[in-house]
Amino acid sequence: MKKDLVSIIIPTYNRAHLIGETIASIQRQTYTNWECIIVDDSSTDNTEKILLNYIEKDKRIAFYHKPDNLLKGPSASRNFGFIKSNGTYINWLDSDDVMHPEKLETDLKNIQSGDFDFTISQSAFFKDDGKPSKKYWNKNLWSDDPINDFILKKIGWGINNPLWKRDSLINSDLKFDEDLITADDYMYHIQVLLFKLKPNVNQEVLVFNREHGNRLNDFGRKAPFKLKNNIYLMKNKESFTLNDDVKAFLNRQYIRQVSNLLKNKDIKLARNYIKNKNLKFYDLKTNTEVRMLYFKGLIFKLTGIGYEFLKVK
Repeated sequence: MKKDLVSIIIPTYNRAHLIGETIASIQRQTYTNWECIIVDDSSTDNTEKILLNYIEKDKRIAFYHKPDNLLKGPSASRNFGFIKSNGTYINWLDSDDVMHPEKLETDLKNIQSGDFDFTISQSAFFKDDGKPSKKYWNKNLWSDDPINDFILKKIGWGINNPLWKRDSLINSDLKFDEDLITADDYMYHIQVLLFKLKPNVNQEVLVFNREHGNRLNDFGRKAPFKLKNNIYLMKNKESFTLNDDVKAFLNRQYIRQVSNLLKNKDIKLARNYIKNKNLKFYDLKTNTEVRMLYFKGLIFKLTGIGYEFLKVK
């Protein structure tokens, strides 16, 4: 196995109480030729103090403040970290999750065993007290129809799992959408599928995801970000060769997310997402339903009455 440098890129925000365990899992890797690029998004806790202590003892770790001119959120932090990295291979990692000790060694053997652009492996989940919870991110990692099955959640994997060839990311011009505070990993992997990057698939659990009450995955207002992803998919449905089941699924998801905006009284934002330029990608039934929802939402916003009429199946 070639001793290529692996760049592990971690965006962080107020994870002083957790990031030490994440770093320790990297330092326990059986493959030792790595660098860890940590990009802090203006933390208000003592994240910097803790990280500087690690850096003093391990020169493979680098710490950066994300520049103020970049948008807040993990996407911009990851893109900035990629610019600062030097590795032949890239592994994205969240600052509250941990790696199996043999993750990098296993992934490198797999990706170098053929003409692969990235690896996929399994995640297991654990609670803050260390007890296991959900066993897998998704039981199935890959299929013969990955785009449609990924959208329908028949397959899937986490942002922490893949090891990427740097050249494959550069050649595909693959970046995180910096407008997305959450659901950015979904869009990233959708584009991976669109570009037809080739994975090595491994069912071993190589990442452990922490479940706790302050994850971006639990971010309360996901609707705007999910709507942006939904519209992107429908706008490019011919390029993706989406099947009828997926189109129907995306139509229903579109209605649900508009409903979520209206229940939150985000009238202006909802209006933005149901403009004719977006509606043209959806079927007539969806167009009619979201317009009716919008007027019900307007009434709810003005009077406080009618929340129950904004619920959709």
